[in-house]
Amino acid sequence: MVIENLEDVKLEEYSYSKNLQTAFKYLKSHDLLALPAGKTVVDGDNVYINRSSYVAKNFEDAKIEGHNNYLDIQLVVKGEEAIGYVDIRKPGLVATPYNVEKDRTNYTGKVDGIINLRANFFALVFPNDLHQPCIKVNDELVEKVVCKVKIDF
Repeated sequence: MVIENLEDVKLEEYSYSKNLQTAFKYLKSHDLLALPAGKTVVDGDNVYINRSSYVAKNFEDAKIEGHNNYLDIQLVVKGEEAIGYVDIRKPGLVATPYNVEKDRTNYTGKVDGIINLRANFFALVFPNDLHQPCIKVNDELVEKVVCKVKIDF
């Protein structure tokens, strides 16, 4: 998992992945608050964005999830939320069956830690990084994009 401010992203650091470079070029060059709610296609099935607005959830209501074929760039555009994290190899995690259409497996268990993400900060989540997004920090509205990046490395 990589936690970083979008302003600090250097595309050459992601030279191992054309899709990550495409994603970060788009995220850095567009007004993400102006995107409509829902899905925005950036590069076919390789890179797309899910834009949402919500009040984050209580910790116990947020789900731990993991993905097999896509990376997540969980980027807070406005507001603040917390994201839990845990390595997929941690003993004691219980998985639900993998959902092929959503490229998602949900898990129950304890996270290793929680990180707060405020505006312009993101978590880049790899397949071994289980994550528990959308955890409430306060009662303010969270504006967020989740950029789905097909693994190409």
